[in-house]
Amino acid sequence: MDEQNIFYHYTSINSLYSIITSRELWLTNLKSSNDKSERYYTVNHMLKDMEEIITNTTDDNFRQYLTLLAKSFSAHRPELKKYLKKTDGYSLSLTDKKDNLSHWERYAAGYSGVCIGINMDKLNVNFKDYSHFSITELEKILYSDAEILDKLVQICSRFYTLFEEQVRTYNEPFQKYIERYGFIVLVIAYNKLMNFAKNSYFADEHEFRLLFYPKTLMMKKDFLSMSRDIIVPETFKPLHDKFQASLKNTAIEQTHFSVFKNEIRSFHKLCLAHVWDSELIPEITLGAMCRQNKQELAHFLKAYGLNKTKITISKIPIR
Repeated sequence: MDEQNIFYHYTSINSLYSIITSRELWLTNLKSSNDKSERYYTVNHMLKDMEEIITNTTDDNFRQYLTLLAKSFSAHRPELKKYLKKTDGYSLSLTDKKDNLSHWERYAAGYSGVCIGINMDKLNVNFKDYSHFSITELEKILYSDAEILDKLVQICSRFYTLFEEQVRTYNEPFQKYIERYGFIVLVIAYNKLMNFAKNSYFADEHEFRLLFYPKTLMMKKDFLSMSRDIIVPETFKPLHDKFQASLKNTAIEQTHFSVFKNEIRSFHKLCLAHVWDSELIPEITLGAMCRQNKQELAHFLKAYGLNKTKITISKIPIR
């Protein structure tokens, strides 16, 4: 199990029991975030950032491309309201910090819960390719303006290659092609940045967010429908097939409801049954004040297919 891409989820014993017995992760509404300014990033923020990137880029061709993206977005903006409206997003908070004092205190029932190690390489088999078509997204939270600008450039650059390929295939003038379809890039960028930007005061958490955004799912369905006659069949078919398979395997589309801390809230399930084993959940750490018996936990894990999951106890000296 060496060289795995492990991220950690801090939670209570009760939540651990639910995750293991159901083989599911629950993605809860971002409205429950501890950041009251969650999802502050607006369309106007993005357009202002685009202006800054266009001004500072030294590549004339890339500058032309970015300018055309902004032009296409402005031309189509009135018809994009349904894609730009801030509706509910659902997430699971993760971190790359193992056995961390502040996480134990804030998210693991005051040191009495657990820290679950999740192998994201195993989980990502459903969505690591063609990330702009993914049903769920795993991204590091953006805590600064510089991080947001870098992410916006990355997204635009990714699509730059895709557009160039299609222009060559169809022998269509680059400018006209981007003016027709470039708005899609900034719609995707906006939804990404809006859901992953967070107040800098929380930077010490080093959060990674596993996100499902129903509006993005709708957008991607529409984009695939539009793309059927745009993208060459050899490229389109694997995109379409992967998308449909992910919907079926993850069972994430349906909204569910439950009681969380004395209030009814919505959530979405991410089914893990098709990738469930100890490679997916390679380790579980018990909090410094957790009363769970290790042998009983090992017996429980084995009963649910996690024979090789390693159990350790926090080294933080709090008793």
